[in-house]
Amino acid sequence: MNLTDYSLKNKVVIYFLLLIVLIGGIASYFSMGKLEDSVFTIKTALVITQYPGASPYEVEQEVTEVIERAAQSMDNIDEVFSSSYAGLSIVQIDLEEKLKASSMPQMWDILRKKIKDAESDLPKGAYTPVVADDYGDVYGMFYAITGDGFSYEELNDYAQYLKRELLPVDQVGKISLFGNRIESIDVTVNSAQTSELGINPGIIAQAFNAQASIASAGQIEINDRYIRVSGNNAFKSIDEIKKTIIKSGDEQFYLEDIADIKKSYLEPAQGLMKRNSMDAIGLAISTTKGGNVLTLAENINHKLETIKPHLPLGLEINSIYNEAHEVEEANDVFIINLIESVAIVVVVLLIFMGLQSGFLIGSSLIFSILGTLIVMNIMDISLHRTSLAAIIIAMGMLVDNAIVVTDGALVSLQKGVKRRKAIVDISKSTAMPLLGATLIAIFAFLPVFLAPNAAGEICRDLFLVLAISLTLSWFFAMSQTAIVNEKFLQSPKQIQDPYNTKMYLAFKSFLIKALKHRWISLATVIAFLIISIIAFGNLRQAFFTPLDKSYLLVDYWLPEGSSVQKVEDDLKLAEKDLFKNYPQIKNIVTCISQTPPRYLLMAHAQNHNTSYGQLMIETYDSEEAAAIMPQLATFFNTNYPQARARVKNYIAGPPIKYKVEARFIGPDPEILRDLSQQAKIIMHQEPACGDICDDWRNKVLTWAPQYSPLKATRAGITRNDLGNTIQQLTSTGLPIGLYRENEEKLPVMLKVEQNAQNSIRSIENIGVWPQRGAYSIPLKEVVDSIKISWENSVIQRYNRQRAITVQCDPVNPSMTGASLLGLLKDKIEAIPLPQGYSMMWDGELKPSQESNEGTGKFMPLALLLMVFIIVMLFNSIRQSLVVIAIIPLSIIGVGIGLFVTDSAFGFMAIVGFLGLIGMVVKNAIVLMDQININLHTEGMQPFSAVINASISRLRPVFLAAFTTILGMVPIATDPMYGSMAVTIIFGLLSATILTLMVVPLLYIIFYNIKVNEPL
Repeated sequence: MNLTDYSLKNKVVIYFLLLIVLIGGIASYFSMGKLEDSVFTIKTALVITQYPGASPYEVEQEVTEVIERAAQSMDNIDEVFSSSYAGLSIVQIDLEEKLKASSMPQMWDILRKKIKDAESDLPKGAYTPVVADDYGDVYGMFYAITGDGFSYEELNDYAQYLKRELLPVDQVGKISLFGNRIESIDVTVNSAQTSELGINPGIIAQAFNAQASIASAGQIEINDRYIRVSGNNAFKSIDEIKKTIIKSGDEQFYLEDIADIKKSYLEPAQGLMKRNSMDAIGLAISTTKGGNVLTLAENINHKLETIKPHLPLGLEINSIYNEAHEVEEANDVFIINLIESVAIVVVVLLIFMGLQSGFLIGSSLIFSILGTLIVMNIMDISLHRTSLAAIIIAMGMLVDNAIVVTDGALVSLQKGVKRRKAIVDISKSTAMPLLGATLIAIFAFLPVFLAPNAAGEICRDLFLVLAISLTLSWFFAMSQTAIVNEKFLQSPKQIQDPYNTKMYLAFKSFLIKALKHRWISLATVIAFLIISIIAFGNLRQAFFTPLDKSYLLVDYWLPEGSSVQKVEDDLKLAEKDLFKNYPQIKNIVTCISQTPPRYLLMAHAQNHNTSYGQLMIETYDSEEAAAIMPQLATFFNTNYPQARARVKNYIAGPPIKYKVEARFIGPDPEILRDLSQQAKIIMHQEPACGDICDDWRNKVLTWAPQYSPLKATRAGITRNDLGNTIQQLTSTGLPIGLYRENEEKLPVMLKVEQNAQNSIRSIENIGVWPQRGAYSIPLKEVVDSIKISWENSVIQRYNRQRAITVQCDPVNPSMTGASLLGLLKDKIEAIPLPQGYSMMWDGELKPSQESNEGTGKFMPLALLLMVFIIVMLFNSIRQSLVVIAIIPLSIIGVGIGLFVTDSAFGFMAIVGFLGLIGMVVKNAIVLMDQININLHTEGMQPFSAVINASISRLRPVFLAAFTTILGMVPIATDPMYGSMAVTIIFGLLSATILTLMVVPLLYIIFYNIKVNEPL
């Protein structure tokens, strides 16, 4: 008993199952996780190590090298990037993309152990390395806390309060604050006054720390009871700090008599944030794994409504990026696309198969989708950009099986076959071919699922959803469709030839002529194939395309060494002019010195740099954002020529810094800079290039007093004494202790009045105090010389070798990185490299190649499985070859379609082509199966069998293709999946014609069938 027999004999069971699917599918839609993008693990960690006072070269040799060596002793390391700044080492460790997300916590634990073991090799003075393994976390709900008249301290206090209140909220994963400046206590002394009074700054530090800590006082025993001794507490207020006693010789002073003590912030500021020119604190919230961001947003809004009455008037919580809103829009589009797809299927089937058949097959589509939602919910697959696209893709394919079954039953009814027999016979004869064809359509996407890279992880759910939905479509075609067909399909009043219509007769005439001139027909097909291959050579190449969003980003770079204040002033002025000149702009969020937490998977993170700022510009819709993008580039180039401003949008894929990157690797920084300069000259000579730069940036001035051991030792001055004095002169100051304020620990910074820094001469005369000395020595008397020179602000390395990366983007945003690379590749590769130096391409090319290689790696497996199924279905080498020969011919429509629509050929187009293979082979299998039925069951002559099979499969093959094509239309304009849709639409359009003509053509050629046989 097959599935159809069972279904017809046990209708109650099937109806009950359908009821469960109906209710369960609707319930699953509302309860399953909903996100904007598929869960994707950025397998990157940062190891951050401070080494105060060290030059970039010293940091590289003494810290970065140690960290890199420890990290590369791990298994599964893909790449190691490092940046060595003055006093700071940042090492970026990228693990191999083949690793599963579930193994990441263990890998990061191993990394921490490796770094911990390497701490003993770090130099004295280097801080403990910090391993940041949350680099890739995404905080989809991003808010700005602002308030007119509120200080940073007040904003930070309320931000901390909101964080505490929101953390317990259901579906909240993590909360990160941004822009919350680190508070400090500044103790600013006048160096001339302290020298005159003989007050060693070291005495100030000792006096402060002597009273800043809580000393244990123990307990006393009275009458068999212990009583804790209290009262020996640390400072409770800044006023108490001001009253700290400083002793110098026989004299005593209050600290406030010789210094200005006030609460301030650590300098230089890290991560300042503003919204529409107002100071702001960013509140970034992530969803729990598998969570529903719509539920999260609802829970957050409800909690905020309860909190707001307790907040002061004027304090505002503004949404910067709302993933829930993006998901709602995507779900609305999904529902619209679902309705459109069902309507398309029904209308198409109404036209070609009648009213009843249209609604019956349409119902099969509904149950297949609802069943898919149930399984997705069980498998913890959320609704997001990738899974929604998979469902939309599947909508056109889900009715294929039902169409074949219903069409076969209709034809049999028109021939006079009884209803149940017609339904059972067609189900029996097509069950295995349709199942095999369904598996082939699924296996076509297998390389994407198995690809061990980022693109494969992003598209993982694409395969799973298609596999689930297509399998269910076969199940429902054999069960639900059979039952409703028996109930609603009506037998015609009179028996007639179903193929005696103008459409069938015209196709029959055309096909016979094509087969009579078989070699001309074959030559024509080959000619179209050649034309399509030529068209492929002229296609735009792209990895991923821009997202359709109402946001733009402006990366603003001043020359290296610029102050945070200068960047802040420039962007404040720019923001004012932007609001004045561009009414399309709704909001502007300014981030200074680094980017905020990753609120979108595709957002690129920039580490701390005082010369950097970013504007996040929100317009009223995506069309306005695209329209003003080139205008903004002109605005910044014209009004801020001293800066490098890069206007960009979001890319639908893993974050990429620049579309074109050429990396030169070698030991000498000067030679690397020379090579990068040659590459930049080539880029500047190409009009299509814009945003040209390198990642070493400009050199910076360095003031370097050369410590004299002879002079300094005579005066009792150590290197540490000299370093402490110089650090007091900086805007940061010298840390001398901690002040506890509630749960916060505020660093106490000893500084010298700013007027001591007005000139190099005044700095040379500043007093340097020995550790226990009673008088100071002018700085110039303990150094051999003072040099002012240029040095590299950063030393970049790649896999433990020095490397400089030259970067650029196309001037025209619609131009792909591959197209721009094609203009530059030969010229840059022609740059002569000294011995020991090498060059490699990164940017968009590298991940694109890795994605294609990852997919191609498992292509043989997928093809082998597909061929095995084909051979198993037909048990014939020649028939299998006929079906397989259709696969390369699918290129005909793809190349022409992408060329005509000017769509880029990239990873998503490849995914579309894989799906196209399954669809084309499925149609070929259906046709080949009918030829065999005609030969072995109906007893027809070979030529008659071929012609009749082609005619009988004209309607189901055409309808299956047509519904799939129309099902792709809703996503044809989608930035991420548009090229995939175009690939399927044009590929399937031509492949359907080829299937109905080329399969018969190849069959008669392979079997040498004569055309003059009687029909």
